[in-house]
Amino acid sequence: DPHTGNMLRLVQICAVLTLASAAPQFVPVSQIVNTRTGEVIDVNADSINIAGCLVGPSGEKVCPLGAFGADGQSRVLARGNKGPGQTGSNGNAGPINAAGQAYDPAAETYKKQIIAYQAWALQQVENGKRQLGTAGK
Repeated sequence: DPHTGNMLRLVQICAVLTLASAAPQFVPVSQIVNTRTGEVIDVNADSINIAGCLVGPSGEKVCPLGAFGADGQSRVLARGNKGPGQTGSNGNAGPINAAGQAYDPAAETYKKQIIAYQAWALQQVENGKRQLGTAGK
């Protein structure tokens, strides 16, 4: 019966349309302009773009697969990291100490400088105690 075939097609089309409308949809509500590259990025109310990345106010993106800097070059992924241009950085994590914890070598050097300065300052006080009352003699 031709009517049954048409009815079956109509039911199939309705089923497909229902499934398509049930899928989450990206609805852009604003745009963010990347300050470095000029790229215009459509985002939804939560600042998420169509790729599922959280987009910052300058155009930097935090995505499920990694983070991407606003400069269009910097990125941090599971592998193949790249730091900002002209820095020589590969974007990888810094050194670790003997306990396996990350540390900042410059901060460690600064701590040693402070300790050395404090010892010097104490020595100056001791030197000053020996000199009191000797001026002009």
